[in-house]
Amino acid sequence: MIRSIRKNITRHLLAAALIAGSALLGQVLSPDVAAAAEKLTHIGQVQGAAQYSPYQGKDVEVQGVVTYRAGASSFFIQDPEGDGDDKTSDAVLVYAPDASCSIGDLVSVSGEVTEYFNVGYREKKETDLPVTEIKANKVKVIKALGRANLPKPIVLDEDRKIPRKTIDSDGLTVFNPDKDAIDFWESLEGMRVEIKNAKVLGPQRYADVWVVPGTHEGPFNNCGGLSIAADDMHPEHICVYLQGDGGKTYRAKAGDHYQDPIIGVVSYAFGNYQVQTLANQMPPIIDGGLKHDFDKTTIVPDPSKLLIASYNIENFSKGHTPQSKVTRLANSIVNDLHQPDIITVLELQDNDGKDDSGTTDASQSGQYLIDAVKAAGGPAYQLININPDNNADGGQPGANIRVAYFYNPARVQLKSGVPEGKTNQAVKWNGGHLSLNPGRIDPQNPIFQYTRKSLAAEFTFNGKDITLIANHLNSKRGDDTLYGQHQPVKLRSEEKRLQLAKDIRSFVDEGLQQDPDKNIMLMGDFNDFEFSPVIKTLEGTTLTNLVGHHDWADRYSYFYGGNNQILDNIIVSNRLVPNCQFDIVHVNSPFMADDRVSDHDPLLVQVDLK
Repeated sequence: MIRSIRKNITRHLLAAALIAGSALLGQVLSPDVAAAAEKLTHIGQVQGAAQYSPYQGKDVEVQGVVTYRAGASSFFIQDPEGDGDDKTSDAVLVYAPDASCSIGDLVSVSGEVTEYFNVGYREKKETDLPVTEIKANKVKVIKALGRANLPKPIVLDEDRKIPRKTIDSDGLTVFNPDKDAIDFWESLEGMRVEIKNAKVLGPQRYADVWVVPGTHEGPFNNCGGLSIAADDMHPEHICVYLQGDGGKTYRAKAGDHYQDPIIGVVSYAFGNYQVQTLANQMPPIIDGGLKHDFDKTTIVPDPSKLLIASYNIENFSKGHTPQSKVTRLANSIVNDLHQPDIITVLELQDNDGKDDSGTTDASQSGQYLIDAVKAAGGPAYQLININPDNNADGGQPGANIRVAYFYNPARVQLKSGVPEGKTNQAVKWNGGHLSLNPGRIDPQNPIFQYTRKSLAAEFTFNGKDITLIANHLNSKRGDDTLYGQHQPVKLRSEEKRLQLAKDIRSFVDEGLQQDPDKNIMLMGDFNDFEFSPVIKTLEGTTLTNLVGHHDWADRYSYFYGGNNQILDNIIVSNRLVPNCQFDIVHVNSPFMADDRVSDHDPLLVQVDLK
């Protein structure tokens, strides 16, 4: 699953030494003092009005107040007066493992200016922006001013307005902090900032709490978050990184807020600017009251209509999914989704999950959920899936993730008369019906390598046929970070999704050529937004994405990087659109990981096949 791109273990180990300069790798500085350090009047001269320091590689001497300890070997200093230029940051990171100074001390620092790549993914030097750092060879305490005399923080969105919509407009060729958010944050690198009456946009994860100031103009969606648009990734939202003990266990969800200000320093890590503060110095968080039933579905089940759900159940297996999760998931299917006639599921794993035993069978994993649904008062579902080749479809090694269907045989029938497809057997059309049921679409095409194969299945409901195609396209792994060194951003993963979309679309077109009135529904985790070229390719002129016509305030199924967004879609034959009721049921994405059953919200559609 996407944006599963974060590598938890790596991040958690590195975060303990966040922004620890060169000491992060255990290097020891030479005690020799540079022979001729240039004495500068202001730290702003070191930072310059640019993403990189004009003094890079040179020895300088500056003065500043120690404002924040970023790790055992590094700290930030800030010019108490500043240079009066909003384009140049008045603070800088100092790497000095042997320095004896405290927060509130006015110090003189001598050393080489470097551009340091802070903690991030393995490819950070090719993707991320660096943090300007002085690799100190001498730190001298001039005067102990005390914490009470730290430089006054910049009040974000009051003293300095954060740009809206535009992250970068010129490929980093012009430094425009008033226009480009990437330059705005760079102009504050290392400086103390304050966020007043902060509103929480989504659940804490990796010690990141995403907020906006209380004065933010919105519009907010129905859980209190910000939903992306084709022209707006919300660069004004703020990642507050909670350093130290308690950061990763800190509880925050959509709709929570703060009355007292959050104060920290601006830094950069994992491809994003952040406000770094200590977890134990956060102000009291006020519960916004968001509950799992805040967004009950508007769909009322009609026995004469077909009820279908699409649900990414997040690495579900008999071997590793705890009973508590399967029970909650079953209750959600029964009560939140009203026992759909068909459930398209994503991320169903084999029986022993991430244990790389060579098995690919998922019958026990499926039965695990079927039994739990029945115990919760639901129907006795039947499982449809085709086992993949071992470790051929991506996801956790050994888990053999796949798409699948659960259906209620008391309400709907799998259309009979044709054989079930094999792992590497491609389904075709025969007289407007599937040649295999279920059948995998083009499974031996190289573009599907290490990607879940799309699975077609034809069902009959009240004498009417409908063909479903379950999809889980490749993740966004490999895309440029929004605040990286490459501007404009390149979405490298999109190329493969576009190829997959064209291949799936070609299959759909063949079916519609044989039967223009065919009822077709594409659903699943497409790992792309409703306005993306991938989804537009799948829609073409004969299909319609129901998400794109859904109420904006309710149009999200996932939370990532401070944004509510759509990755899950349901795309139907145009003729079905007037007969569809559609909803997204927000029982997961606004909440903490231990308070939900998946990181995706389920999608629900009721269709009249008249």
